[in-house]
Amino acid sequence: MPKQSLKQIAYNSIKEKILNCEYMPNSFLNEDLLCEEFGVSRTPIRDALSRLEQEYLITIVPKKGFFVAPLSANEINMVFEGRLLIEPYVLLNYCKDFPADKLERLYATLEETQKGIVSKRKDIYDLDNEFHETIISQCINRYLVQTYYNIHNQNCRLRIISGRANDKRLLDTVEEHFQILEWLRNKNYEKAAQAMTDHLTNSRASAFQAFLEGNSYL
Repeated sequence: MPKQSLKQIAYNSIKEKILNCEYMPNSFLNEDLLCEEFGVSRTPIRDALSRLEQEYLITIVPKKGFFVAPLSANEINMVFEGRLLIEPYVLLNYCKDFPADKLERLYATLEETQKGIVSKRKDIYDLDNEFHETIISQCINRYLVQTYYNIHNQNCRLRIISGRANDKRLLDTVEEHFQILEWLRNKNYEKAAQAMTDHLTNSRASAFQAFLEGNSYL
């Protein structure tokens, strides 16, 4: 297998585990154990870790090694400040021709979640990604879209940590998504944008609550 392929495999695998919080914030990443886990040499592992440092997912501590980047109060604030600027704006300005088939698919997945058909946390998080990414996909401003996805990495981690600290937040999220879709279905884009603002504000409060309660992951 070409070295480049090994580097990409190591990068994708480590990144996925960081975003899914299998590798928790602040945790030490032992190079030897990573080599053993993924069956590769140190070179692809170090290349992957260097790339992830550039994405602010890894921190390098001199004489100590590689650590998963922590999640701070400032990080929480920056993530949600960005999302609050982008997502309601997209609903208000780019969703007036929201495809009916996409709307109905989002409704169906939310109903499955509400009925307990979808119950695994990872599946719920995947559906949350689908919900927000479907809305963002309506935006034709590639700079806004790029900025959204730049924020996405840290948001994945925040969402998982907040959900672990507060199970009720997962249920509230489904209800808030329903409210956004209902306003979209009624073509009331101002109300949809406001519902998104409320949803993100609640999500931010939940993330801060986990932080202030001394959640060991943050």
